[in-house]
Amino acid sequence: MSSSRCFIILCSMLCVWSSVECWSYFYSNTTMNWETARAWCKTHYTDMVAIQNQEEIAHLNSWLPRKRTYYWIGIRKINNVWTWVGTNKSLTAEATNWAKDEPNNGKKKAIVGRSEDCVEMYIKRETESGKWNDERCKNLKTALCFSAACKHDSCLFGECVETINSHRCECTPGFYGDRCEHVVKCNKDEVTTPHEGGVNCTHVHGDFAYNTSCRYSCEEGYQLSTLGPQRCSETGNWTETSPTCELVQCQELSPPARGSMECFDPLGSYSYRSTCVFTCDEGYELDGSLSGILQCESSGNWNAPQPSCVAVQCHAIQDLEAGLVSCEDETELRFSYGQTCSFSCVPGYRLVGTSIVTCTSTAEWSEQIPHCEAIACQSPEAGAHVIHQCSESELRPNSTCSFSCEQGFELQGAKTIKCSDDGQWNEEIPACKAVQCAALQEPEHGNLSCEDDTEMRFSYKQVCSFSCASGYRLVGSKKVTCTSAAVWSEKRPHCEAILCRNPEGEPPIITACSRPLTELGPDSVCSFSCEPGFELQGANTIKCSEHGQWSRAKPTCKAVSCLLLEAPEHGHVNCSNDEPLFNSQCFFTCDQDYSLEGHELLICNRHGNWTGKKPTCQAPSSRAAVVSTSVAAGGAALASGLSLAVWILRRLRQKASKFELNSNSDIEEPPQVYRNSIDSLI
Repeated sequence: MSSSRCFIILCSMLCVWSSVECWSYFYSNTTMNWETARAWCKTHYTDMVAIQNQEEIAHLNSWLPRKRTYYWIGIRKINNVWTWVGTNKSLTAEATNWAKDEPNNGKKKAIVGRSEDCVEMYIKRETESGKWNDERCKNLKTALCFSAACKHDSCLFGECVETINSHRCECTPGFYGDRCEHVVKCNKDEVTTPHEGGVNCTHVHGDFAYNTSCRYSCEEGYQLSTLGPQRCSETGNWTETSPTCELVQCQELSPPARGSMECFDPLGSYSYRSTCVFTCDEGYELDGSLSGILQCESSGNWNAPQPSCVAVQCHAIQDLEAGLVSCEDETELRFSYGQTCSFSCVPGYRLVGTSIVTCTSTAEWSEQIPHCEAIACQSPEAGAHVIHQCSESELRPNSTCSFSCEQGFELQGAKTIKCSDDGQWNEEIPACKAVQCAALQEPEHGNLSCEDDTEMRFSYKQVCSFSCASGYRLVGSKKVTCTSAAVWSEKRPHCEAILCRNPEGEPPIITACSRPLTELGPDSVCSFSCEPGFELQGANTIKCSEHGQWSRAKPTCKAVSCLLLEAPEHGHVNCSNDEPLFNSQCFFTCDQDYSLEGHELLICNRHGNWTGKKPTCQAPSSRAAVVSTSVAAGGAALASGLSLAVWILRRLRQKASKFELNSNSDIEEPPQVYRNSIDSLI
């Protein structure tokens, strides 16, 4: 036994291994397929060998004994990618060691369904020793296993990398040592607490060690000179220097026009906690939307925009009715502090109140706003339906008013009246009377009813309604109105017998009624049915109502349908219709090497059921013999081939004639040409 490698034979396992309490290699004394070899490795050791580099390949080639069938290694083609099964990692260029022209998946010698997806290693081969070859996984070879040296605690803060008969630790940034057990630290003296502020450090791997993060904060009214956190990097240096806390400053302010400002600065001019108060001169006020006191906040902003002083505003004055208003300033400031406005009236009117007003510092006018008034006749009080129009906006002496009536009424009295000097009208106010339409008579088999039963029932806007006796309906307008032209709005209606529409329909629906189709009056009944292969959709009986309407909608006939058929697994289905309606036919076939079990043809019957159970496609028998060179086997295959040809010709002839509805299936099952023949092996 050497210091770096030893050989021990385990009789119970029938294997040999090399070990120095690290990554060790093992191999079996018996051959097995790839799947069994891997299971054996995982049961007794860690897994099947995964090659990491050329040095490991050279070591295995020199150490392992020669085996005629060579050795399985832990790589396999998964989703067309060569993958180490133990780590589920793809094959790298560094570890690749294919023999010449490999992998080739067997090239011309490949057999369908027998891909070369596993890998063997040539050990002590005459040529290309240590190289790899892709091989069929079912072949028998020696299992080559390994026992891992890396443990879960081999590297505390890093990745354990297996090496030949040893391992090493690759430390993550910020750690060092043989087991990555040490962490990089930063100088804690470089973390200083700022004046008017504080610092809070979070230690992930120990005080002031790698990934320690220090965040700084300032008291209200102060702000950090730098914003980012201070972090200990993997190099042992702080990413930032400790910041300082500086007093927050607000923008400098100035007094407003026609006003003044006074500021109080407890910490510094225009800095945090500074307060400025704004006032305005007499007759002026701060802008109503702004505050008169501003404070510098901890954010460095004033709590409100700087205010301004504007003149106080009196309420706006509108032009007087029949009068005028004139102000000193015709801009938007004409109603502001100190402005004056004067008033006057148009000819024929007099001013009531003061002629001049001034806007005071209290935002009120110095006097009440005046108005203009004129002496005039009273507006005429006309009666109902009377329309009058006067010659003025005010009824002064000599003003006139003319009268007319609303449409449908006639004037009773003078058409025009005049306002006298004493403010009285020279004539009485006229009235209007409704026009009259011709008298109406009751219709035959009907009745007449009017709103008003007095002599005014046939006058303008009066409404009369008509109705019919039982079994009759009104033809024409139900109501008529007397118009302004003294004629009725509609022709007088009449009554006619009530009949329902003929419900007879086209085939496949069948109609039967209790009365002739031309005499289907109230209480007439019609029943419906469908021809064979169809089913009724809706009520099977309808009744004519007293209004000449059927009690229900006329039904329809819908073709009977069966459940939709799907193709069997490893087979096909071809149907005469896109939808499985009554008399539809569906024909079933199977893929090559599969035989049909059941009916080839199913028909949808009048009850919505298929004539048989959906067939299945059965795989060929697994008892087929291995290919034989005997003449007898060849003759059997030839006979089967002839049977298949005859069956195909018959099927083509049947497809050429297409489908015939209402027929039973007379299609024979395809000959079982692959049963007990060598073709089932392919």
